[in-house]
Amino acid sequence: MLKFELQKILGRPSGKAALVVLAAAILLTTFFACNVRYVDQAGQTHTGPAAARQLRQQQKTWAGVLDEAMLRQVLLTNQEVQASPDAQSEDVTRQNMAYHQMQAYEVLRDLINQAYASDFQTYDYFTIDTVTPDQAPAFYPNRVRLLQDWLAENPDRFSPAQADYLVAQYQALEAPFSVDYVTGWQQFYDYAPTVSMLTCLIACFLVAGIFSQEGTLRAEAVFFATRHGRGRGTGAKIGAGLLLLTLLYWWAFLVFAGLTLGLLGADGGSCPVQVIHWKSFYSLTLAQGGLLIALGGWLGTVVLGLVTMAVSAKTGSVALAAILPFALLFLPALLLNSEHALVSQILGLLPDQLLQLNRVFTYFNLYQAGDAVAGACPLLFALYVPLALVLIPLLYQIYRRKSLR
Repeated sequence: MLKFELQKILGRPSGKAALVVLAAAILLTTFFACNVRYVDQAGQTHTGPAAARQLRQQQKTWAGVLDEAMLRQVLLTNQEVQASPDAQSEDVTRQNMAYHQMQAYEVLRDLINQAYASDFQTYDYFTIDTVTPDQAPAFYPNRVRLLQDWLAENPDRFSPAQADYLVAQYQALEAPFSVDYVTGWQQFYDYAPTVSMLTCLIACFLVAGIFSQEGTLRAEAVFFATRHGRGRGTGAKIGAGLLLLTLLYWWAFLVFAGLTLGLLGADGGSCPVQVIHWKSFYSLTLAQGGLLIALGGWLGTVVLGLVTMAVSAKTGSVALAAILPFALLFLPALLLNSEHALVSQILGLLPDQLLQLNRVFTYFNLYQAGDAVAGACPLLFALYVPLALVLIPLLYQIYRRKSLR
């Protein structure tokens, strides 16, 4: 019965077309993710996986523990590069030749620019050029100090307990950081939400007709008339829907992750997430964050898929069921810039956030109950795992009790 339901979904022309569209979209997204830039010694620009291999080899020279000695060395090296004739030249090719040397420590440059910024919200690509090796000891203290200054300047943004929580999270982060070539993870983090959302939308489109299709074909009378038809048939439909949501999601995500990290390299997985998300208060490595991104995307796909099937079962409308995931994913974006704290907190816990956890890592969405404070990331899992478990029997009851009018 389960196999029969899957064949009905995937055997339709619309089902086959959806799978082709998804495969093309995943491959196209992976292509863009792997389109990494590398500037060679002659100042010529190269792109693609081959360029990534060259970049990896160069940036590996700065892999290690980002302690005071390494900070002094990178600041000294940057001063030497900036003072070189190539960097001072007005010729673009010679400037690119200077950039070839700088790209070796591009990851460190970004961290230094943020650690020595004029304030918490400011980023200047050229800040590193004003920092001297003698300022190296202030690197990690600056991260906490800039946060504290920002919180003091915005006292109404967080409660005292939330402000204390953020400072404590910053102070508890293990230092010094380990650094490495992390371009593979950077591209993975940047493009994973696109893969999750595309897969979720197409998977929900496929399961939208899993219940309403029976009504469309006027087959419910036969379906309900069979012995144990309601129970077994409904269970088969729900099982087919969950299996399709799961298999489709993990196929798409693993193809993307495997190709991206395989072609660009998975080096740096043990580095803290702050290497690419400097302001994040979550204590995670890049690999741990990547796993959460993958699991969050799957959970979000399952939840939205179950909601889609529930609407399909209740209303019998394929169109309404198919449109719902689009609305739940894209309408919250219209309210992202809301200045109302309550609206921001609600938006921070909507299911679309599960599909873009890389951004959740960077948000300061905090939730407080008494003196207890938590970030959005653990709460999203705590909220939607039980919800998914509740939706399954609820969906079963909705359709099992359905009768023909």
